Amino acid sequence: MKKKATPLRHSLTNLRSIHYSLLIMFFPNRPAFLLLAILPIASLLQCSQPEQAQQNAAQKTQSSPNPSSTPAATTGDALQQEQRQHSKTTPKKPAKIAEFLYDTDTPTDYQWTTNHMHIGVRWQPYGGRPENNAYDAARPIISKYSSYAQFWVAWSASEPSEQSTDYAKHMSDYLQTIEQAVDACIAQGLKCEFVFWHCPAWAAVGGKAGGVQAKEGHYPAFVERIARHFKGRVHAYQLAHEANLKMHLNDGDMDYMISEVFTKGARAIRKVYGEAPTAPVIISTSGCSPCFGCDTVDGLNATGGLAINNFYDQLIATPEMMKEIDALNLNVSDQNDGYGIVDGAYVASVWGNYDLARKKLDDYGHRGKAVMAAESWITWDDTHNSADVNGDGSRNELDAYLRAITIMGQCLQRGLNTMNFPWSDNSSSWSMGLTKRHDYNGRIKQLMPEIVIPSKHGGADIVTSKVVVRGNDDDFEVKLMDEKLQFPFTIEDYIDPSDPNHLHYYIWRWYAQISGGNDEVIRHAVAGEAGNDIGVFGPDFTGPERYRISSYNRTRNSFMVLIYASGATAKHWVKVAIPATIQNGWHYNNKLSQQDYRGEGFKDGDSYQARIITKNISPQDGSDLDARYEESKIFTVKDGMLNIPVMQMNKFTAIEFIRVEAPAEKPKKSE
Repeated sequence: MKKKATPLRHSLTNLRSIHYSLLIMFFPNRPAFLLLAILPIASLLQCSQPEQAQQNAAQKTQSSPNPSSTPAATTGDALQQEQRQHSKTTPKKPAKIAEFLYDTDTPTDYQWTTNHMHIGVRWQPYGGRPENNAYDAARPIISKYSSYAQFWVAWSASEPSEQSTDYAKHMSDYLQTIEQAVDACIAQGLKCEFVFWHCPAWAAVGGKAGGVQAKEGHYPAFVERIARHFKGRVHAYQLAHEANLKMHLNDGDMDYMISEVFTKGARAIRKVYGEAPTAPVIISTSGCSPCFGCDTVDGLNATGGLAINNFYDQLIATPEMMKEIDALNLNVSDQNDGYGIVDGAYVASVWGNYDLARKKLDDYGHRGKAVMAAESWITWDDTHNSADVNGDGSRNELDAYLRAITIMGQCLQRGLNTMNFPWSDNSSSWSMGLTKRHDYNGRIKQLMPEIVIPSKHGGADIVTSKVVVRGNDDDFEVKLMDEKLQFPFTIEDYIDPSDPNHLHYYIWRWYAQISGGNDEVIRHAVAGEAGNDIGVFGPDFTGPERYRISSYNRTRNSFMVLIYASGATAKHWVKVAIPATIQNGWHYNNKLSQQDYRGEGFKDGDSYQARIITKNISPQDGSDLDARYEESKIFTVKDGMLNIPVMQMNKFTAIEFIRVEAPAEKPKKSE
């Protein structure tokens, strides 16, 4: 039985109409950027620099990693000729530079499968502060840009006593807060995932709460209660958090984890979601911490990467468990050694960890099982977890910016379909979070005016330091996390000071386009997969880091391609080619999928148009540099492919292929 509406729920209901009225955009609203959208812009396919064609012709093209599945490279001269052929009219301009990306404001109801792409946030709402949570739910990172939210649900806090297992009469304040945040996400059309961890004292074998073993049958009973209460509102469950570490199971072992938590826990959830009326659900196991110096749970034969290797082996070798779960999990983080390095010897990167899990699933005959993100985060300040990526002697936000490009690009390009980052700079000393805090009700300014500055664009003031806030909305206390204020935030640092963001937020938001906000979006092609490749070739697709990701937006019936090329100079060209329909993929969209999307898209003879934004992102403040919006002429699908030339490509390029009506043929003149 659902509880009575709380003040937060009332607040969220009032906010919903505001949320829906907002245009969903994935690029900042800078005046200079908007000016590009409203001024006449030459078509992409117009040749503004004829002399450049001769230079382009001399450039050696760079092929995708799988040339056999990519059309033959086009010379600069030929491409310019193609441009002239399709450059007869000036394109229509959107009212805002990026409104073509996501202009739906009504949530789409759909089944979340492991073929769907989701980039979002981890949200830990605050107990006792419904006003704070309602304000947070309206911030753009949740209300505009995320497609899903992950919640860490501590069993010890959800059910602190046996009495609190009766949700109808004695639901804990903690679980009420989680429920309110879930409902906020549902109102926005976001999907929700729960991650379970820790055990309450009353259910523990030793009678103490924390990372301990529960009495037999108690954990499956807990997840069944949760599943029954949140059925249809929570769409995915991760059964444990960092189950490879002893700190999360001090008195247990791998046998207990596999049998009681993963196998019986998954069965309990499936039982509930399989009862009428049935509801779809995704169940995964647990991420693994990339900690080489941490003690591992009893039953693992090593530490670091070798322990993770053995963890995956034991799970995959348990057929009764593998029958119940949909995916293994991957920690996506840059902890300790940077770039997700576990021990540097066995698993050298977070994407190497993905490759490890993916290969094991394939080798054991589980090609239909997925790998999903567990915990995901990137450090942004000078903590012990940071790494000096660029070698400038400082560990700061610029390093986080660079790591975000690499980690997200490497993982998403490979086939990882989910990724979330902590969105709030809360009370954590681990320097996590994509955004900084607002003084939502003015109390922080009353208590510590020296760390509060006004927003340039109105609204709540900005908190310039990392703080711990404890208490209720009207009487909370504030404590500085950084007494020396080594990493203050100022309104001059970022392009959207009304919603203060860390520098790597702008990288997260650029990649987040691929998952379409509240639209339904599924994985399309996979970079380098034969017959299902994302072909990008030409002299501007260059540099040591190059990533390409593609998705199909079922809500809009359009395709999205993201391209990052660290060496792009906007002086040359590339050509992009993707399949015009969802193909039979090796890991996605095949006979093993929960739903069959194969064949969806554009058929031969259909007319389509490409809409392109190519830009750079400032490594100083996250602003858009050299941003250009362009529309192609109308093309016809041929040989099952969508093709588009991109002239003068910058480092960050987003392309949307949309189906359009073919232009009417002009009547022939009578002789």
